[in-house]
Amino acid sequence: MKIESAQSAINGAWLTGLIVGLLTLINAAVAFIISSGNSRWMVMAIIPDLAILFGLAYGVYRKNRICAALLSAYFVYLLISKARMWAMTHSVPPGILIDGIAMLLCLNGVRGAFAYHKLRQTTEQSVSSV
Repeated sequence: MKIESAQSAINGAWLTGLIVGLLTLINAAVAFIISSGNSRWMVMAIIPDLAILFGLAYGVYRKNRICAALLSAYFVYLLISKARMWAMTHSVPPGILIDGIAMLLCLNGVRGAFAYHKLRQTTEQSVSSV
């Protein structure tokens, strides 16, 4: 993998986290507006989830390998939970395709983050040895 393709994979991963986070935020805002006063606290429970998602996306943007791995684990967890829901209800849950695509993009981002740091390290070592 070249450094350009590693950066492209990283960009795909953090943009995926950002877009899914924004879509979740819009969904939560609409649900908050529509819901009654008694059930609004349930909508507010998504705020920590959004903070984690945006934080991990920012970490991937900064090319952090741990954040890239955690963001992909987040989407793996979402996909597994929706697959379990599908198995129990025998109806396709909404968003399973988006979560699958997001998981693949984030796994590619993990690959890109590790390759980026490896390529940067070898580049720096070759420059410093000259």
